[in-house]
Amino acid sequence: MEQVPQKQNACLTCYGQGEISSDYGATACPDCGGAGTLPPQNVLADWRLSAIEKHYDGDQSQAAQDVAWLALELRRVRHAMMQILALAQDTAQDSPASHRIQFLANDALGVYRPESAD
Repeated sequence: MEQVPQKQNACLTCYGQGEISSDYGATACPDCGGAGTLPPQNVLADWRLSAIEKHYDGDQSQAAQDVAWLALELRRVRHAMMQILALAQDTAQDSPASHRIQFLANDALGVYRPESAD
């Protein structure tokens, strides 16, 4: 049996098709938005953080307050890491320190997909 080639970063919910079946027929996949591939990690993290905040919206419990604080801190740190990544990209490109800073910042943020060595 011949295997169908998988798209790189294919959505596992819709198996890269962009649609799922429902009681009302085919609908766009909720995880990839119908694209068939998942967005970059930084977008997925923002989507998940927004979904968690929405879940606690209007809740006045201590847990909801802790989640709101944690979301604010996460956004603040991600913003700082984006600034560090941008500064490292603006420095001398032949600097090993600049390359290392870019790698570490991107590893934390997931903005760029690593290039394959193929």
